[in-house]
Amino acid sequence: MAEEDKTVVEGGTPEEEPKKKGGNKLILFGGIGVGVVVIGVALALFVIKPMMSEAPEGAEGDATEHVESKKEEKKEKRKIVNEEGKEVSSLIYSIENIVINPSGTGGSRFLSVSFGFEVKSLELQEEFTEREPIVRDALITILSSKTVAELTDAKQKEIVRYQIKKRLSKLMDTEDLAGVYYTDFVLQ
Repeated sequence: MAEEDKTVVEGGTPEEEPKKKGGNKLILFGGIGVGVVVIGVALALFVIKPMMSEAPEGAEGDATEHVESKKEEKKEKRKIVNEEGKEVSSLIYSIENIVINPSGTGGSRFLSVSFGFEVKSLELQEEFTEREPIVRDALITILSSKTVAELTDAKQKEIVRYQIKKRLSKLMDTEDLAGVYYTDFVLQ
């Protein structure tokens, strides 16, 4: 009998022990379940989704047509009113997906931005197309010199817009650049 009392005192009641093991198993299986869900979502986002969006083999013609239609979208026409009140035709030229690291972030933050440039002549639009690498370089240089605070402040965005217009007008040697518009702006 003394041994039975000793066993009960050291081990506690026999009912407490299974509860502890069951609680640990629940936490273990719950953690595994959450891990499987996270891995499944990551797999879906980074592996399966890009595979689904790629053009299938043999569809190069479709992809070429898609790229050509995108280029045509860059040449939107719209009417604007000049200082005399006359309607003048203008064109919008787009430069998309410029990605830079803002100044002072050490590469830990990035800005993805797209622009629309309102030009007053077809010749200037063609010049933008021919000189797009030079225009992209100017945009990257101006934007990467700005801090996160400057890029998020509304007044500073207008200053950046003015700087871009001034720089591109000088690069293209023209005064026919009517406007600079942010068409996409994502800062992370």
